[in-house]
Amino acid sequence: MTSDLARLMAAQAKADEIARTVGESPEPGRHLRVAITDPETEQRLATCFVNVEIDAPMLRLVGEAP
Repeated sequence: MTSDLARLMAAQAKADEIARTVGESPEPGRHLRVAITDPETEQRLATCFVNVEIDAPMLRLVGEAP
């Protein structure tokens, strides 16, 4: 096994552990998408969601005025 492959496998294992630890099933309403990326390859290793409860109005995308 090359050192690059060993590093990638270790990074993937850690990313999977983090996603299992903090990830939640997205519920209706507000949630954040958490992406775990390898900084050397910029490859996304894992993605999970975290639900957020905030007492504030929802953010909305506003386009340019005509």
